[in-house]
Amino acid sequence: MASLELTRDTRYGPVTGYADTHPLRRMSSAHEPHRGSGGGEDPVLKWLGIPYAQAGRFERPSAPETWKEAKECLEFGSMFPQPPSNTELLLAKLPGFLMRTHIPVSESSHFINVFAPGDLKEGEKLPVLVWIYGGALNNGTADRFFYDPTCWIRDGQKKGQRCIVVTGNYRTNIFGFCASDDLAKEDPNSLCGNYGAYDVIAMFEWVKANIANFGGDPENVTAFGQSAGAFLISHLLVSGKKLFKRAICQSGAAETMLLRPVPQAYPAYTSILDSIGVPSTSSASDRLSALRSAPAETLLSLHNAAHSFTALSLALEPKVEGAIWTEETMKRFERGEWDEWVEEVILGTTEDEGTIFASAFQLTSPQAFDAYVSRFPPSLQPKIKAKYTSHLPNGTYDSSSPVLLTDMPGTKLLADQVFLHPVMDQAALLARKSKVWLYRLRAPVEVIDRVAPVKLGVFHSADLPFVFNSRSLWEHEGPDADDAKTAAAVGERWMRFAIQGNPDSAWTPYKPDKPSWLAFDRAGKVSNEDLSWFEKNKVELVFAGQEKSEGEEFLGESNE
Repeated sequence: MASLELTRDTRYGPVTGYADTHPLRRMSSAHEPHRGSGGGEDPVLKWLGIPYAQAGRFERPSAPETWKEAKECLEFGSMFPQPPSNTELLLAKLPGFLMRTHIPVSESSHFINVFAPGDLKEGEKLPVLVWIYGGALNNGTADRFFYDPTCWIRDGQKKGQRCIVVTGNYRTNIFGFCASDDLAKEDPNSLCGNYGAYDVIAMFEWVKANIANFGGDPENVTAFGQSAGAFLISHLLVSGKKLFKRAICQSGAAETMLLRPVPQAYPAYTSILDSIGVPSTSSASDRLSALRSAPAETLLSLHNAAHSFTALSLALEPKVEGAIWTEETMKRFERGEWDEWVEEVILGTTEDEGTIFASAFQLTSPQAFDAYVSRFPPSLQPKIKAKYTSHLPNGTYDSSSPVLLTDMPGTKLLADQVFLHPVMDQAALLARKSKVWLYRLRAPVEVIDRVAPVKLGVFHSADLPFVFNSRSLWEHEGPDADDAKTAAAVGERWMRFAIQGNPDSAWTPYKPDKPSWLAFDRAGKVSNEDLSWFEKNKVELVFAGQEKSEGEEFLGESNE
């Protein structure tokens, strides 16, 4: 048995963790005969796979069933049903990349994980960071290598930066974001969809209620997330619930993805019913009964067949008790209506956000670029073409000479449209009454960049190994490796932000009248850069007619 001091009470029952002194590995070192000890590394206290909620299919989460005997929480819990991650598959063969293929799949996967420094003292109240993963609302699971904070906590402890990090699972794809009039009619308050978002809220509520027993301060919680995780955190800024004090939004903002009316929020609903043989004349209750009784594998397969980047979104809710997303979040930001207790925010992007997406969506030829630009209002098309081809020789984009993926006009256009513009627009609004810091990651993960068959540059998700200090990728190069220095530069600032509310006294906060960001370059070098050029050079990137048919299908399949 693990020592009694690693048994903690939660609102639902006691849990037992372990002290991990091994280098980060694929499976939990608690499976070793010495229960995590004897590995030679500084200990990290871990409680893995704690139940935080439960939910039936297409239901909002509720409290889990209680238990009396201490539950051993020594390994990540199961993951929710999902397609594979293209990013993981791309990187799986890298030396030091830990693929956790042993994690089972289940619709009952509402699990949360707590990581604490090994020198934790009784009665301490450490700052808490709660991670919300990305994956385009389509996939994601907390057990992934890039989300494991073990090495980050160890290095932070050596530098006097002691924090607790919490990660957890929320539902994605059809299981997390299915919405329909049938589901709305079934609900007493006409609420539907957003199940994964309500899972995230339940995670924060669990932290609020329980983290003090693990050495954390429930009044000093920082939410941090990437891509769809940053999108969700942005929309939680108007939750009206005191979930967190600070926020870090990496490569995502409120308009990176969509908030749509219920009939448009999950476009594949009708086609999936047709595919499982439900007659169009069936009642709403019969349609929902068929969906709830269908095997999870069947629904996921049908969802995957119909999925595209804009096929998932938050659903607009009616103005009833308990509703949160009753209108566009950016309109609420414009009126200054975000939660007043969130006083500090970090937002940022990577240099080459668009490479993976341009490749996946085949936006890599002059013909594809022209076709994509044709979706914009005719008055904007010449400006868009001029801006996104100006860096090419003679400002011309044709097939006569090869163009690197990082330099392709489609790559740069997607990066701005989906990531940079939404982040910058949100920063400008939040900075009216909150303190905001902006950043730009320009440092590639060099061990990946050297071996990649296609140069992806500082691709979407390149920030993750730096934030979480995924050092098994580069530790063979020694402590002075450029990647190690970049990880230190990013990780230290994230922890300092959680501890003090200020990531770096030398990092100039963003101001709408004097915009700037901190650029993270190779080997951890940083510099403040003026952004007065941004608004001057900005071209609006809204599709023609988008205001009339939000969520037009314009991108292909993407499983981050």
